[in-house]
Amino acid sequence: MDMKPTILVVDDAPENLKMLMGILKGNYKVKAVLSGEEALDTAFKKPPDLILLDIMMPGIDGYETCQRLKASETTHDLPVIFLTAKTEADDIVKGFDFGAIDYVIKPFNASELLARVNTHLQLRAAQQKVEHQKDQLEGLASKLSKYLSPQVYESIFSGEKDVKIETARKTLTIFFSDIVGFTPKSESMEHNELTKWLNHYLNEMANIALKYEGTLDKFMGDAVMIFFGDPKTLGEKEDAIQCVRMAKEMMARANKLGVDIRIGINTGESTVGNFGSDTRMEYTIIGRAVNLASRLEHAGKPGGILISDSTYEIVKDIISCEPHGSIQVKGIDHGIMTYWVTA
Repeated sequence: MDMKPTILVVDDAPENLKMLMGILKGNYKVKAVLSGEEALDTAFKKPPDLILLDIMMPGIDGYETCQRLKASETTHDLPVIFLTAKTEADDIVKGFDFGAIDYVIKPFNASELLARVNTHLQLRAAQQKVEHQKDQLEGLASKLSKYLSPQVYESIFSGEKDVKIETARKTLTIFFSDIVGFTPKSESMEHNELTKWLNHYLNEMANIALKYEGTLDKFMGDAVMIFFGDPKTLGEKEDAIQCVRMAKEMMARANKLGVDIRIGINTGESTVGNFGSDTRMEYTIIGRAVNLASRLEHAGKPGGILISDSTYEIVKDIISCEPHGSIQVKGIDHGIMTYWVTA
């Protein structure tokens, strides 16, 4: 297969075309046309790799031909070299203004012309390679973004956060939810039916989390873990309010889907950051506050949003709540005052 680059040569003098074809044909595939109109028709149908373009031609001159090439999405990136007898500085400047990448004055040296053509073809090939790699990286980044919370993804790819083992202590509001009776329901459904049903539910929950700018930590089967306050925060009060508002909307959406869920929310100091090894990390949170949020979710009732007293004290002047009382949860040696979020 002939992989030689294609050069389109445009000149209204047949003897010039013959000479240029003789110079170029050993290294390139050469197409020759006698006018700007033919050049546009040829380039639009099958773009060459580079165009050598005369300026002084009847009908559409070289300047207008170049301008039309640069105005078309199909040929916008084609390298155009003006090859002309016009030697005035204003003519040269005008040529570059119209989009040419080089300007060669007749009479020219054949070796110099070949060197310029080869240089610009190499530059174009390098640019195309970079653009291809960029497209590949953007595609890969898009795929990787599916495995990360948008906030974490943005902070990493913007350079705000480094990908290394490091953590910090922050006050976060933590959300846990799960589907009531999920295990027996999953066992009664066919594999494909279960996959479609669960993924639809999780997608709805993820969209709501995104709306309220919560950091979606992970899905654990039917369970959802989200936190507010890192890597972006609106302040401890607004983070907690946003979390509870999100929970209310999730509960309403789950009800419309015919799914019984329960939700637990707690606010407290947690350790947040990258955990794992040098080769496999997870951006997550750990600590007593996280464990308590999970315990509250397990202690809740279907259709209920159970919050700790620490969250209640932050949101009580904005969110309607009613006391549930003190509960004892595993791993904590004293009672935890809790509240139900009401409509």
